[in-house]
Amino acid sequence: MTNQIGQDRASSAARVLSHVQARQPRLGDLRHLYEGSIAKYDGVRATFDDGHSRMVLTTYDYLGLLGDERINEAAKEAADLFGTGCFGSRVLGGSLDLHRQLEQELAAWVGRGDAMVLSSGFVTNYSVLSAITGPGTWVYSDELNHASIVDGCMAAKTLGATVRVYRHNHMAHLAELLAQAPADATKIVVADGVFSMDGDVFDLPGAHELCRRHDAMLVVDEAHSLGVIGADGGGVEDHFGMPGSVDLVMGTLSKTIPSSGGFLAGSGELISALRFTMRGYMFSGAASPMGAAASLAALRVIQQEGAHRRSLLERNTKHLRTRLQAAGLNVADVLGPITPLIVGDDFIALEGARLCQERGVFVLSAIPPAVAPGTSRLRLNVTAAHSPEDVDLACDVIIAAVRTATERAEGRRP
Repeated sequence: MTNQIGQDRASSAARVLSHVQARQPRLGDLRHLYEGSIAKYDGVRATFDDGHSRMVLTTYDYLGLLGDERINEAAKEAADLFGTGCFGSRVLGGSLDLHRQLEQELAAWVGRGDAMVLSSGFVTNYSVLSAITGPGTWVYSDELNHASIVDGCMAAKTLGATVRVYRHNHMAHLAELLAQAPADATKIVVADGVFSMDGDVFDLPGAHELCRRHDAMLVVDEAHSLGVIGADGGGVEDHFGMPGSVDLVMGTLSKTIPSSGGFLAGSGELISALRFTMRGYMFSGAASPMGAAASLAALRVIQQEGAHRRSLLERNTKHLRTRLQAAGLNVADVLGPITPLIVGDDFIALEGARLCQERGVFVLSAIPPAVAPGTSRLRLNVTAAHSPEDVDLACDVIIAAVRTATERAEGRRP
């Protein structure tokens, strides 16, 4: 009997392993391209555990603030004052005055009544969508939304919500789906501000008009847009000149702000209620003192220097795209800081990334299921910290790598 139980467990474990392995992207022998261990990092170049230094074109440090001494010193002072952890969730003794100060300044930055800081951006998106939905709620999600929103929608569905996915930035399709909801339904539209794989911008004017017409709440994740787009770096609302048009603003503290965590900003009444209903806030450890202090310091630097740093980012992004387009590569000229170089073929994307890394430029590819079949790509990010010479060197390497990978792909075909 004992042996039989052991065999059953082994069989179940084997089936779980098989299930997980089947869901992996098909990386072949190129898995080592991902999760490379960095021994030293200066924001532009990284030294990896293989001893090689590579220019980094994968970072989300858009404004080049990683390693800024003012931010580093704030984190060190917080560690000296509070230690390295908060020993609990925010509601169970883990809240620091640093957290509240950061929340108040984040709320002021995005023009909302209050904000709440969580341990990660993923937790923020996942948790809020399950907290604000239930039976009678209809959630409308863009088909290219970030995985954290997708998973949050799945959680909402288990709680009784109806979830509908509309075609990417397709307002006519969204209008059609909104019209299908019962008259008494609670309707919520959720989208990325800048879409993480394509780099394009959410159609806020179109969505806002539909939300007003259909009495729907609008929730936008500004992870890749706050600090980056808009005259004042205020994200999509700032870009379109529509302050206050979003009901809930979600954001991250691990991109333009070089720290860790996520935040949610909205009316004071709603944020106050969410503090005791969002499970990811109530039952997750608080952001570290160093993380909160670094975020607060970075936010202040962005407000002082953001315009200059955005001009450098725009210069570098434009230079990158102009060079790649001139070489005949398929690069979209989108507004956001993300530059997708579409190659289509999985092999070309993976081989191109491998060649770039071999030649001193750290680039990664995105292949299915991260992107749709036939749209595999190199996903490139330059920052304000790169020099024009850095960008030229990167372009030389990328252009040569894609051409070589394409030739090798042709040689593989029958």
